[in-house]
Amino acid sequence: MGTPESLVHQIAHWAETTPDRPAQHDLSTATHLTLSWSAYWQRVQAVGRGLLALGHEVGDAVALLGANRPAWVHAQFGIQAARGIVAPIYTTSTMEQTSYIVGHAKAKIAIAGDASLLEKLLEGEKAGIFPALESIITFDPIEHEDPRIMSLDQLIERGADQAGLDERLSSLDPEQTCLLIYTSGTTGTPKGVELSHAGQLMIGRSIISLHPEIGDPGRYRSVSYLPLCHQAEQLFTNIFSLLTGGQVYFCPDLAQIKEYLVEARPTVFLGVPRVWEKFEAALQAKLADTTPARGRLAAWAMKTELHCFKKEMAQGGKPYNPLGRRIGRWLVINKIKSALGMDELEVSVTGSAPIAVSTQEFFASLGIKIMEAYGLSETSGVATVTDFACPKFGTVGKAVPGVSLRISDEGEIQVQGPNNTSGYLHMPEETAELYTEDGWLRTGDLGTIDEEGNVSITGRIKEIIITAGGKNVAPTEMENHIKSIPGVGQAVVVGDRKPYLCALITLDSENIAELRQASGCSGEEISSLASDPAFITWIEGQIEECCNKKVARYQTIKRFEVLGHEFSVEGGELTATMKLRRGPIHEKYAATIEALYA
Repeated sequence: MGTPESLVHQIAHWAETTPDRPAQHDLSTATHLTLSWSAYWQRVQAVGRGLLALGHEVGDAVALLGANRPAWVHAQFGIQAARGIVAPIYTTSTMEQTSYIVGHAKAKIAIAGDASLLEKLLEGEKAGIFPALESIITFDPIEHEDPRIMSLDQLIERGADQAGLDERLSSLDPEQTCLLIYTSGTTGTPKGVELSHAGQLMIGRSIISLHPEIGDPGRYRSVSYLPLCHQAEQLFTNIFSLLTGGQVYFCPDLAQIKEYLVEARPTVFLGVPRVWEKFEAALQAKLADTTPARGRLAAWAMKTELHCFKKEMAQGGKPYNPLGRRIGRWLVINKIKSALGMDELEVSVTGSAPIAVSTQEFFASLGIKIMEAYGLSETSGVATVTDFACPKFGTVGKAVPGVSLRISDEGEIQVQGPNNTSGYLHMPEETAELYTEDGWLRTGDLGTIDEEGNVSITGRIKEIIITAGGKNVAPTEMENHIKSIPGVGQAVVVGDRKPYLCALITLDSENIAELRQASGCSGEEISSLASDPAFITWIEGQIEECCNKKVARYQTIKRFEVLGHEFSVEGGELTATMKLRRGPIHEKYAATIEALYA
């Protein structure tokens, strides 16, 4: 079968050693569909044979867009089994963005999840943005007159050349590019980051070596819900499950994540900061809405849990379980975790964007330690991770085994290791700019490394604000302070070439009740609170207390605007993984920002 050091060979390994063990769960079907490792591997090979029947050549890229489903992963590994390259596309991408990736990757075949995504492809093709596709495959059957269009099952029916597929599998090079992760386009033109089998497996093994509790065969259980176009979800859906022989529950809609957590009871969970913040807001709202007696009991239990957690951290992670903590867990904490579907959670992780320490401490008060990981698509997703036994909140942890870090004279974090990308597809100049002359990858992030090796991110080189007074300011510090105000959803600090800093603030719709109670205002909706002078006065006091008192004078927020709505992917303010798109935000709210300096 060839080397076991590729992603697809990992599937073959579990299919051979544990053929009947559950691997994938699809709850979106009329009946709960579970696939064993044997069935999983059979499906992957069938897709690979189908692609060979379509004339797929070694090294060809195949565009792939669709919601998180087993079919997505079957398509991905079928492509890789045929020695192709997967070019994933966010379902939220516009027709122009979708077409750009299809054309840039030079894809001859595309796979679409549903009719709307199919039409997006056809629209881009008709507009001449990319050359005509040779074949288009859909997850499910779709009636269409175009003879090139077929379902995944119809593709599988065409494949019969197992010998041809075996030959490609045996010649598969783990160092070859197997996946493109297109940068989310927060600024500039998206670039196709080339990732290999070996680089991704190296990162997976490094993290498991640090946290062996997730590596026990068959113990791993996760929910796949973030876009699989993002390397962080690739790690949790694919890399870790392939290394552990674990199970993955596929959630095709982020809005359903709470229901899926209760069903799956994951042992490992990845949440970008905005997901954890949404959970926090919803929990705070429920706690505020309970009876006074239950509220006091919950507050005591959470305060006790957080106190004991901090004591454990102060003594290097040594367990500290006094009677009060055990009682609080029994009466309150365990019940909350069970209601969340997190009662069997062993490892919880955040990444992709900065998370507020206040959010980490909130979940620590519920017995949930959120590890923070840091990395880029260009580093196969991860370069550092916090110590699970003794995380140091406010940092993103230490370099994982096999990865080296350094801080340049300009304060930039730079990375070296076998996990680093070979470059950007068809972009030699951008690839050359990515690396220093001595071979270190430039992250574009500013940071520091303390005496223990913990990395702190202080900002992005391209996001640094230079005030009219010449002060360099990293906005994320103030933004995290503002986001610690209960009920605040997002904050964007502005002030480049301006005499002082201002902020755009959004409120969290799930926390309206707590906002009303805290501010003493009666607005029922975000828009009404945002226009209430009394509420604005309250927010002003909170910014002074939670932010301005904690930063240097030149970093203080002088004026702000509370928007009457939340930021969203549809509104263009957030990427598909809910990171701020600063450029589009500055453009969209240019008049509002200018008014703050009037």
